[in-house]
Amino acid sequence: MQAIRNSGCSCLTSTFDWEAKRRLTEARPDGLTRRNLDSVYVASESALPTYFNLHLSLSRLRLLARPSSFALTRDLSQPDDEVAPPRVLIVGERGVGKSTLLKMLVNWRNRGERAVCGTARAPSGVTVVNLDASEGQWTLPGTIGLASTSAILPTTSPAAPMGTSFSSGPPVPFPPPTASTSASSTDAPPPYHPPVNVDAYAPLVDPLVFFAGHLSSSTNLPHYELLMQSVADAAKRKVDAAGVDSWKAGWMVDTPGEWAEKKGGGWERIKAAVRAFEINVLLVVGSERSYVEMTKLMNTNKTVTVVRVPKSDGASDLDLSTLARLQALQTRAYFYGGPALTQGLLSPFSIIVRLSDIRIVRVGEQAGSHAPSSALPIGATRLTRDTELVEVDLEGPRAASEVVNRVLAVPMAEEERDGQEKVVKGPVMGFVWVSALDKDKKKITLLSPLPGRLPRKTLILGSIDWVDS
Repeated sequence: MQAIRNSGCSCLTSTFDWEAKRRLTEARPDGLTRRNLDSVYVASESALPTYFNLHLSLSRLRLLARPSSFALTRDLSQPDDEVAPPRVLIVGERGVGKSTLLKMLVNWRNRGERAVCGTARAPSGVTVVNLDASEGQWTLPGTIGLASTSAILPTTSPAAPMGTSFSSGPPVPFPPPTASTSASSTDAPPPYHPPVNVDAYAPLVDPLVFFAGHLSSSTNLPHYELLMQSVADAAKRKVDAAGVDSWKAGWMVDTPGEWAEKKGGGWERIKAAVRAFEINVLLVVGSERSYVEMTKLMNTNKTVTVVRVPKSDGASDLDLSTLARLQALQTRAYFYGGPALTQGLLSPFSIIVRLSDIRIVRVGEQAGSHAPSSALPIGATRLTRDTELVEVDLEGPRAASEVVNRVLAVPMAEEERDGQEKVVKGPVMGFVWVSALDKDKKKITLLSPLPGRLPRKTLILGSIDWVDS
């Protein structure tokens, strides 16, 4: 708050209290007082009781969930009497608080699971899926993915809204209390010191990330739909391998705000996500009009329950400049880390690679470089599909404008061994950033989280650019 106040920016915040007995104090140690605030009011209504009742309903569905007798015994004579766990898809317009609602539901579920398990057994995790490529929940913008977590997800930084991912850097150093601070006055409360265990303060999650390459799912829709199906298949494999308790926890899927709009094919993507993830609970956050439209959309699917959830008063839509700064912060945090207290600082490496040692490709042709399919002659088909790898000419006249200041994804699959299909629809192991291209010396300079040679020769190019300032 101090940095925000000194920079002259405004801040919108909302606080909920179950007992409604707390209030803003007249003075605080950081200098923030009620006189510094433009507007302070106590709302008579809040969406939090509805959110908590929704959490209780999902908990009941988890208790009633039961795998089929065939899945447990693999006996063909056993009936398929499965009672599915809650598989939740959250939709709504931009800025209605979909990601915040998902995070609250996940944290409430994990807190209850830890209270039940105690020290007798390890708590089971719930699977979180992000389909919004513009947010970059765990790594960079332009990605989608999933993660299974049994810990509380803190918001320690806007760059990591869904927890901290595993990093190649050292653990976050928490200084132990010193003798001078511990020998303070008996009247004043002792100063707060973060716990030594980093997992207790910033839980580490191990996400499986897929590189869409663009901030919007409509830029290359065939590739995005292929990745969405890969994410759904990976979620099913992860849940099946984790055991019955994780299967009963189900999964929660966050979606882009553009899906709530009929134009642009948003509704068709909702139906595709319902089929891919076997959704049985569709949460509609926001207006009643969206709820009515989603109810009509799911009218033929009797296995899906559509629930309207009110928008929280603290949710607000980000303007384009704020969103661009947040995306740049996420990209910088991937390479350099930060903030230092909760995320730790990283030291990336600048490596120089010969052009003959790498192959930079993009999935499909460059956006805007070809005419739409409707403009083709009758009976003609496009030579390059939107899900094929197209190599970038690094010695061409437009090479510098195409790759410099762009983020490249390092795929897990190896093109020569696994084929192009697994490179296109498979997950990625990390990212590098192009800082310079020297066509005369036939070398390219990359910013990499790790030193040494790149683990893959093929690198995937998208439209995610960033300037290291």
